[in-house]
Amino acid sequence: MQFIILGGLLFVLVSYYQQKKETASRNIIVDNERIRLMLLNYKTQTGNLPTKKQLDAFIENYIKEEISFREAKRMGLDKDDEIIRRRLTQKFEFLQTDLEDIAPPSEADLKQFYAGNPALFSNNTSVSFSHIYFSADQISNAAAEQKALSVLRELQQTSLTRAPEKGDRFPLQYDYTEQTKLDVQQNFGSNKMTDELFEGPLNVWLGPVQSGYGWHLIYIIKRETAAELPFEEVRDDVKMKWMDSAKSAHNQKLFEQLSKKYNIIRTYLETK
Repeated sequence: MQFIILGGLLFVLVSYYQQKKETASRNIIVDNERIRLMLLNYKTQTGNLPTKKQLDAFIENYIKEEISFREAKRMGLDKDDEIIRRRLTQKFEFLQTDLEDIAPPSEADLKQFYAGNPALFSNNTSVSFSHIYFSADQISNAAAEQKALSVLRELQQTSLTRAPEKGDRFPLQYDYTEQTKLDVQQNFGSNKMTDELFEGPLNVWLGPVQSGYGWHLIYIIKRETAAELPFEEVRDDVKMKWMDSAKSAHNQKLFEQLSKKYNIIRTYLETK
């Protein structure tokens, strides 16, 4: 009888707390703090306070979002969702690591970082060139290449450094000045043309080289190689990159400490 009575009491208590928890989960509280945040967000974005009609709409939208969010969680829609997983990971990393203060670097730290990372503080190699375009839209790819070869032989007998009229109409421009590799890749794609522009000889017609558009003959007018920028000129950039590097190293250290709490079991390494 004692066990029966005790079990009954436990059942009543558990039911009571469960019901209380479910009742609390159905409460959506729109308090003064919530209204203050709505007003602050709107004023930050627009510079003005919302009208009563706008505020009422914000409140109704918040209630709708909260109901949808809770129902989605109740249905388990937050589980195994890659976007939610990534978002929670980003929030955790921000709260756990990126809020950690990093001591500012000394002048010696900056100069040491500058000396150890010359590629970070150099201007990019750039190229200035003109090109002639040969389209393969109306003829075969091989025929377009042969057409380009024929024009190349003709140009080699002249002193012309620019002759777009000997090719087809190009959707972009024919002459480019001080283009980095990234600039060329954005305009023509990553292909043989990019390599030729940054490795080929100057002041001669080269090609045919192919891009995503078709075939090209190119004439390289000038190429400026990368040069390390003076420390005084890039000091602010050095400091910013030093802080990024220090924060990354600090975050990695914290992650390694945190990972010691977990047992990593790599079953994919097991062999049958």
